[in-house]
Amino acid sequence: MLRSWTGGDDRARAAARPSRFQVRPLGREDETVALAALDRSPVRDVFIASRILHDGALSSLGPSPLWGAFEDARLLGLLHVGPNLVPATDDEGACEALATAAGGLYPTRMVVGERVTVELLWSIVGSSYPAPREVRRRQFVYAVDPDQLAGGPRSGPGIARLAERSDEDRVLKLSAAMYTEEMGENPMARDPDGYRRRVRMLISRGWTYVYDAGGHLQFKMDVGCASHRTAQIQGVYVPPALRGHGVGTTAMAACCHLALSRHPNLSLYVNDFNASAIALYERIGFRRQPYDFQTIMLP
Repeated sequence: MLRSWTGGDDRARAAARPSRFQVRPLGREDETVALAALDRSPVRDVFIASRILHDGALSSLGPSPLWGAFEDARLLGLLHVGPNLVPATDDEGACEALATAAGGLYPTRMVVGERVTVELLWSIVGSSYPAPREVRRRQFVYAVDPDQLAGGPRSGPGIARLAERSDEDRVLKLSAAMYTEEMGENPMARDPDGYRRRVRMLISRGWTYVYDAGGHLQFKMDVGCASHRTAQIQGVYVPPALRGHGVGTTAMAACCHLALSRHPNLSLYVNDFNASAIALYERIGFRRQPYDFQTIMLP
């Protein structure tokens, strides 16, 4: 695991010294070795694995969004380049080498990943980007296996189910409210068509779960990305009027039971200051992982 990074003069020296790595874009012929590398830390690196498995990241006709750092034919680090800049490596030298690939055709809006790796990457490339609008410096990572999950699949007055196409407008409203509350901007103001397409895609994949009580959606959560090893939960939302009454605990436990019938493990990350969400996740059995995430949000 990478050490904590302090930046300063060390940053310049790191960028300037010769690298022992070969850095190149990854193609479809690299899929097997890439997935094997990501499986070394499946919860941490599920986003990139999902991009390969579900989004065809290595088979598109355009420039590859994935770069790899190789040493003697061993893949020791990956970097996803695009709107999300996401590193995946345990090797400091590989992270430094991959920094040369940051940037691309699409403007980066977020840098996210294991905290010490993001700090190192940003210390090298940050001066070439606009000043962040916000930095979530420490985000706890949690995971749960089926035998660790508390609660029951049918507890409470409602039922956990997959969202259906007929739910799209209601799910869109809840999703936009969650995003606005969490990220500080309304996605329906920035890109309403694109955000609706995202919601529709998650529903069509069977990745959106709702808790339905008498026809009222009291809770939603999404699988934002998934691999053969885990699925990362995102978009957890309880409408404000229902908070503080145990709805979130009951509904999320029920939805997670359903999700665990489709995925072998569930994971998520949460801001360190969100005490109520942390308490909920721990109450239903999620266990904290031995590393943190960090998210740098750009204009």
